[in-house]
Amino acid sequence: MALIPLKNTVTITPATGGTDEWDRPIPGTPYQLRCRVQEGTKLVRSATGSGGIHGIQAQEVVSVAQIYFDKIPVDPATGSALGLTDTITFTDETGAARTYTPISIEIKRGLNGKAILTVVNV
Repeated sequence: MALIPLKNTVTITPATGGTDEWDRPIPGTPYQLRCRVQEGTKLVRSATGSGGIHGIQAQEVVSVAQIYFDKIPVDPATGSALGLTDTITFTDETGAARTYTPISIEIKRGLNGKAILTVVNV
């Protein structure tokens, strides 16, 4: 049972790990997961991926929505977890589809150390 009600569904298109000739991730087979989408702006820190002598740099960006998943969101076909290069498509109640890429993925753990909730800022 989920910690919060998961009334929404998103379609996740994983990146296969390879890139095309323009260095864009090649999309894999999409899958759907239940979640809760909370729209609203929030200031979050995102890793830039460029490391240097001082380690990985971070930048502050504005998140437009937070997506809550039960435990860790995993692709049922491959068993791989949601990554920063995957794309998330959410269709709201009015039929408008929005496509997001994750800014940060936060795994919340319980007292026993097991994952109970994953928050994805997009």
